[in-house]
Amino acid sequence: MKIASFKNHSEEVCIGVKVGDNIADLTAGLEKYLVEEAGTDPECAIDVASERMPTSMLDLIQREEEGQADLQLTVAYINKIAEKAKSLFSPSGEKIMYGFEEVTLLTPVPQMHGSVFNMEYNYPAYEKVYDTIPPDDGATAMFMMSPETITGPGADIKWPTTATELTSAVELGIIIGKTGKRIPQAKALDYVFGYTVVNDITGISILRGIGPGRDCLPKAFYFTRAMTMDTFQPVGPFIALKDEIPDPQDVGAELKVNGKVVSKGNTKDMRCSVARLIEFLSQDITLEAGDLISTGAIGTLELLPEAPVKVGDVIEAEIERIGVLRNSVVA
Repeated sequence: MKIASFKNHSEEVCIGVKVGDNIADLTAGLEKYLVEEAGTDPECAIDVASERMPTSMLDLIQREEEGQADLQLTVAYINKIAEKAKSLFSPSGEKIMYGFEEVTLLTPVPQMHGSVFNMEYNYPAYEKVYDTIPPDDGATAMFMMSPETITGPGADIKWPTTATELTSAVELGIIIGKTGKRIPQAKALDYVFGYTVVNDITGISILRGIGPGRDCLPKAFYFTRAMTMDTFQPVGPFIALKDEIPDPQDVGAELKVNGKVVSKGNTKDMRCSVARLIEFLSQDITLEAGDLISTGAIGTLELLPEAPVKVGDVIEAEIERIGVLRNSVVA
């Protein structure tokens, strides 16, 4: 199952599920189920549907187990009725099924206000990229991103005034599905809502300490500025739920710039698995439903995890069973 946030023909933000070549409005779909299957009064069904299947992805995720149960019920119903009719409407007249050309896909959790964790040095190829000694086994590096940095599919990546070089990297993103702390690896995947594609942009010239003050501070002080500029973290277009990716440690990914493959790899090469990352982060940090963990740049020694980009480039970050995240770099 793949779900997404989108704007419909009325510019309203909705959440939907991919059904073939279409996307179905989950709130309108649940309203139809409540009236036609559960016998709910039509005047009440709109409010009940909006509460159980909110138009905010974050609100749905934060309903945790109850929200996921309603999601499964609604998707099963939509798949059933979609087989019988091409044109579907809710009892209140809301359109349920849209073609992708009718909507604008957004970053999957546009209301995100929680924590965004970006992992570093989580693939062996990092040693060649950064020419540094890797962390101990079972450990990796982490830095925090601002949620305001996140943008969606099709959105422009804006070249900053303070960087002379940028790089791009494809990463597997984890959307946390329920709140927890000190989560053991054996239970870690129970806390996952789903997976998405992250394009991690870095002002690599700033990270190297190029610019004013380069002789004054350790390079670590340049991390925040190099990573957290506006539009530097496109995310999307879909969240693939756990049924879509039962094993997150065997997923292929590639990064293309102007149609050419520049990075490629598989999550099986992670130094710290998805489960270990959740255990690692949650030792002293409470993970909240809706938080995002970006698991590190995917690549190999042949096709390194980070690739240079310039103004005018079209970047396509693709992870199998999730989709293609496409963005352009603009001045």
